[in-house]
Amino acid sequence: MTTGAKGAAAFESAMTLADFLLPAENIQLMSDEAVSLGEKKYRVIATDMRLILYSRRGLLLKSDDIISKKLGSISSLQYSEKGFLFGKATISIIADSRLDLHGSPGSMKPLYQLLQTVIKR
Repeated sequence: MTTGAKGAAAFESAMTLADFLLPAENIQLMSDEAVSLGEKKYRVIATDMRLILYSRRGLLLKSDDIISKKLGSISSLQYSEKGFLFGKATISIIADSRLDLHGSPGSMKPLYQLLQTVIKR
């Protein structure tokens, strides 16, 4: 359980995210670290219905940035690593379009494995 300012920020994020969930939609997994999609950072959330990339932006005027894909529309997941010392990992989500998520291998490999179990259902 997270406490303090970090815990408050996580609670605020979860409360805002709940506003975007469909009725009877349940969160199956939520990434601990943000991943990069292009120049933007997102948290990965997998529900029993959708894969959601979520970010809360802005210092004073907060705004939500959400990308959502139905689990049934995802045809495949791909994982790759590049680099030796300063490695970079990529998870490619292939659906009606391709989403390439980037991050450190230490955080991306477990996320890929968890996404495989959620998407196979």
